[in-house]
Amino acid sequence: MNISTRGRYGLRALVELSTLSREGPVNLRDLSEKQKMSIDYLEQIFNKLKKAGIVQSIRGAKGGYLLASDEDKITVRQVINALDGPISISNCYNPNLREKSCTGPATCVTRVLWKGLEDTIDSVLSDITLKDLRMQGLNLKLKRSLKNGKKNLLRS
Repeated sequence: MNISTRGRYGLRALVELSTLSREGPVNLRDLSEKQKMSIDYLEQIFNKLKKAGIVQSIRGAKGGYLLASDEDKITVRQVINALDGPISISNCYNPNLREKSCTGPATCVTRVLWKGLEDTIDSVLSDITLKDLRMQGLNLKLKRSLKNGKKNLLRS
């Protein structure tokens, strides 16, 4: 199981959008420059996010993108599902897909393991919001700034 580049880039771009959009709609070009991502790739990502109702676009000279709901209501799970589809560890516990992907008996104990792992990942991703990630980013920047400040003081 891997989260695709599309999922990772989309999540990064949305965290940046949640920071920048406090002052109004954000142009994809600005997001592209700040996050060092291809504008073409961001357009593809944001089209999917718009279809999923995670972002909204504003037309016009001062247009761009905004989050469609509050940052504390948008979960990592919603973003990953919109861009990559639901996370799946194994198809062996899914009755519709089992016959194609699993030759083990119906009583195979590993099915319980894979389903439990998938449920745990799903739960964790459902508990983390864009606001949580934005706040973690601010804390990292503050720690880095304080660390650099100490180094500069020691050099003086």
